[in-house]
Amino acid sequence: MDFKILEPYAPMFWSDKTYYLISGGRGSGKSTQAAAYFLIKLMGEEYFRGVVSRYTQKSIKSSIYRDILDLADSWNIKKFIKIEGDEMTNVLNGNMVITHAMKLQDGTMTAKGKGLAGVTHLLIDEATELPSEEEFIKLNDSFRAKGTERKVFILFNPTSKRHWIHKRFYIDGRPNPKWFDDHEFIHTTYKDNEENLDPKKIQEWERMKGLDPEYYAHHIEGQWLDGIVGRIFDNWQVGEADPQGEFDTVYGLDFGFSNDPTALVEVKRKNNKLYLKQLVYSTGLTNADLIQQMKKQGITNRDQIIADSAEPKSIEDLKRAGFNVKPAYKGPDSIQAGINTLKEYEVFMHPNSSDLHDEAFLYCWKQGTDKPIDDHNHAIDAIRYALSKPKGGQYAFTNGRKRNNFEEL
Repeated sequence: MDFKILEPYAPMFWSDKTYYLISGGRGSGKSTQAAAYFLIKLMGEEYFRGVVSRYTQKSIKSSIYRDILDLADSWNIKKFIKIEGDEMTNVLNGNMVITHAMKLQDGTMTAKGKGLAGVTHLLIDEATELPSEEEFIKLNDSFRAKGTERKVFILFNPTSKRHWIHKRFYIDGRPNPKWFDDHEFIHTTYKDNEENLDPKKIQEWERMKGLDPEYYAHHIEGQWLDGIVGRIFDNWQVGEADPQGEFDTVYGLDFGFSNDPTALVEVKRKNNKLYLKQLVYSTGLTNADLIQQMKKQGITNRDQIIADSAEPKSIEDLKRAGFNVKPAYKGPDSIQAGINTLKEYEVFMHPNSSDLHDEAFLYCWKQGTDKPIDDHNHAIDAIRYALSKPKGGQYAFTNGRKRNNFEEL
């Protein structure tokens, strides 16, 4: 089979830089080109141990690793490759490609650096799935083999300018010059890969330029978005730090630990306005840690806390520590009901609640559906719990006399 390395991807082969930011829109060929690079290195004479990494275990099977296998088949070289579990080995010289999922199926994180010994090349597929810059740094720091060629490929479709990849590597959608010494930036579109695409599909994409310019710019040309398509709460705003007046006040709590943060939010209501303040937003907190954080925030047994009912043991731990905690009402339609309730209010966020700001910006509908994504929603879930609908003795805001907690209904 004839195969051509597209010109924009040539730096992968000749550049001596360490990092390669490879972005693009639909049909740009970046996955196939990166797969070809890894397969060529696998079959080469020089020592090569490449890791294809993706954030979740369930998605690793549909990553560039699959493209590598397909290319090996079309190039008729599978007879030289042994495949065992998550490893692909060149039987002639022992070169390897290994898959690595950062987040396992049960939600736990893989051990730092596990399985990455002696690695020469690291490819992070769909890098925008990584929830934070810290997760990237952990993975990158575990990849430090000496005496070998060392390259890190970061592949992604650009999302929002609020994403950590843009904040770290770009300025207003353009590569940040401070990284030029050891970073290559490669951005391609379908125009760089036209010879491998169906002409009808190209015509379809180009029609979108007139029909939906925003879709064309983001999905087809791979431009960074100033905002998020399908944002759920697009009118929340940053308010004053200490709003004056008399409020109904309650605290919403969403439990987390390893991957998801524990989120505690103060929710103040006055008429049709909500004032939100992030008090806790952190991973790795035990219940004992959370109790100490809550005491530091000045929360007492007089304050009403509405928590995720899915963790009755954690709720009981907080009760035994003296806190007034009740389970939130949760049902099959509770997420949509909570979103609808929140949309009834004019919402102001505390200026120092940066994680809440990010969630409000990034929380959006799944494309083509009326269902929200299950991401960027930990503080928002806590707020939903605080506003949960009354049912079976559970708690909710009352419309009666002013007071600083909830009344049982």
